[in-house]
Amino acid sequence: MGGLGDLDGRRARVFGGFAEEYDRRRPGYPAAAVDWLLPPGAADVVDVGAGTGKLTGALLERGLQVTAVEPDPGMLAVLGRRHPAARALLAGADALPLPAQSVDAVLVAQAWHWFPHEAAVAEVRRVLRPGGWLGLVWNAARPVEPWEHRLARLDPDDDPDEGDVVPETPEVPGLPAGELEHRSFPWTWEVTAAEVRAREATYSAYAVMSPERREQLLDAHAAVVAAEASRRGTTMVPLGQQALCVRWRP
Repeated sequence: MGGLGDLDGRRARVFGGFAEEYDRRRPGYPAAAVDWLLPPGAADVVDVGAGTGKLTGALLERGLQVTAVEPDPGMLAVLGRRHPAARALLAGADALPLPAQSVDAVLVAQAWHWFPHEAAVAEVRRVLRPGGWLGLVWNAARPVEPWEHRLARLDPDDDPDEGDVVPETPEVPGLPAGELEHRSFPWTWEVTAAEVRAREATYSAYAVMSPERREQLLDAHAAVVAAEASRRGTTMVPLGQQALCVRWRP
């Protein structure tokens, strides 16, 4: 995780401490988004920063030969149990344990921001076969209704001066902006207040804040969702989400 500041370095290392909960609470990705990330005819792919395998499983379902690379032993252990058909390797993005020109796609879900970008880009170039590409995906909020905007503004990673909507064409550190393809895939998550609270607790920002502040923010998230559910007379509400995807051909 070279290149991260002290705080970001701490945050990058917290996930193994709650790997099972991470796997239970984090959603996967829309099928159309996964398909868009894959080159035509792809057979061998690597999922880098694979975590507990939220993307790995979708790749296996498509009949691909999948290598999952993850630097955290706790996260990799969950991935190995959930997706035994994947080749699971303990390593970072800056030193992929793969031969040169060995994969058709390098895929990264919810993790590129943690990588040392210069070294990661060099490794992407090295392991890709001619014609292959890098595919990135992040799940993000897609607030439409007023209550969704109130929820998004509670995100501790949001800059209040930047608003609460993720841009359709995000900048990607380390990659040439003019060479990137972008696409957003909207989807809806039917959730309860308790489920939103539990998912928020798996984000790294909460792991490094004081317990008091953490509980305050998590309760605030749950309260917004509970109020909307009460207004609707239901227990579940439709929460707008989007899978933000980027492709790069080196």
